[in-house]
Amino acid sequence: MISSIKTICKHTVHPFPARMAPTIVWDSLKKYGRKQLTILDPMAGSGTTLVVARSKGHIAYGVDRDPLAVIIARTWCGDVNKEKLLSKATEVLERAQKTAKVLTSKSAYPCCADDETKNFVRYWFDLRNRKQLAGLSKHISLVRDQNLRIFLWTAFSRMIITKKYGVSLAMDVSHSRPHRVCNKAPVTAFEIFIKAAEKIVKGNPFSGVKHKQPKAKIVCGDSRKLDYKDNFFDLVITSPPYLNAIDYLRGHRLSLVWMKNSIVKLRKLRATNIGAESKGVAPEESHIMNAVEEAGDVESLPNRERGFLIRYALDMDSVCCEIARVIKPGGNVIFVTGDSTLKGVFIKNSQVIKRLSEHHGLELATMEERDLPDKHRYLPPPSNTGAGKQLQVRMHKEVILTMRKAS
Repeated sequence: MISSIKTICKHTVHPFPARMAPTIVWDSLKKYGRKQLTILDPMAGSGTTLVVARSKGHIAYGVDRDPLAVIIARTWCGDVNKEKLLSKATEVLERAQKTAKVLTSKSAYPCCADDETKNFVRYWFDLRNRKQLAGLSKHISLVRDQNLRIFLWTAFSRMIITKKYGVSLAMDVSHSRPHRVCNKAPVTAFEIFIKAAEKIVKGNPFSGVKHKQPKAKIVCGDSRKLDYKDNFFDLVITSPPYLNAIDYLRGHRLSLVWMKNSIVKLRKLRATNIGAESKGVAPEESHIMNAVEEAGDVESLPNRERGFLIRYALDMDSVCCEIARVIKPGGNVIFVTGDSTLKGVFIKNSQVIKRLSEHHGLELATMEERDLPDKHRYLPPPSNTGAGKQLQVRMHKEVILTMRKAS
């Protein structure tokens, strides 16, 4: 087992916005001693819960709707042989270089791309990198070893999903706020692909050593409809999206289009994610509207934003119902969440989740607040002067809810 949380916190395999603090998971698991647990994160993101759980010898399961998040989580939690990975990366690079030489401006696109996807790629990538990325994506997809292929896709993606400059024409992609800043990328994919693969090895806490811990099981799926049996898990640790959440796919699609995902497909996925800005219809179930009304001064919200809150509560009700179903009697569910604002109105997301969880048979065990460093905040605090000091302070905190299923 990995004996220090510093090993996990020191490096990561891929940038990811608002990553849950590994120390939360690490400290939560200390309470269980050496007992091996079956742990679920139904909204796994980049895999923080899973990598910590696996490092301490637990059986970890993860689910996420974002295809890139699943790839990143599998890479961070997976076993990797440095020599084997770098050898395959070199082989892929050499083949891609030969392919790129024969590509024209009309053929330098992701495999099977439709017209809308091609327009998207032309906007965000110059021709030089389009050719190189097309060559790399083609030969990564042909790698037979699934584990190696996933690691190589992560290396490929981390050249694109960057805070500053990468192989796209954008900046701030890693924060899901991409904006085009140049007409020619400052670096090329061929220049930095091997370096990206080396960073994957450096960021993986299981690299270079044979580990006896059970491998984490991570799938693309929906937390609102989990494919697990009743009473299966000992513990759930997850960080649900905030209301008006970070739009992960806005940045991730710059990588995902090279993995045979069309813009149409990704748009549909974004529109149906939890926390998406689409209005919900007031439900017949009274407990959902009760949770909405307890979230804050909801009546002062415009109809559009009130619809967002209703949609969020509907989605989270399904999540809480599923979590309550799959957790064992006596098991704990830890929600790491935070409150937010809509149109200057303070909304207690944590209260919504608490009330919905209680409706589905989970009891509140503890509710704690944790200071959130400025650079790690999920959302900026409201800047309007009418927000008030209390609201400004609360936006610098996250809430850790521990719910328990009765024995």
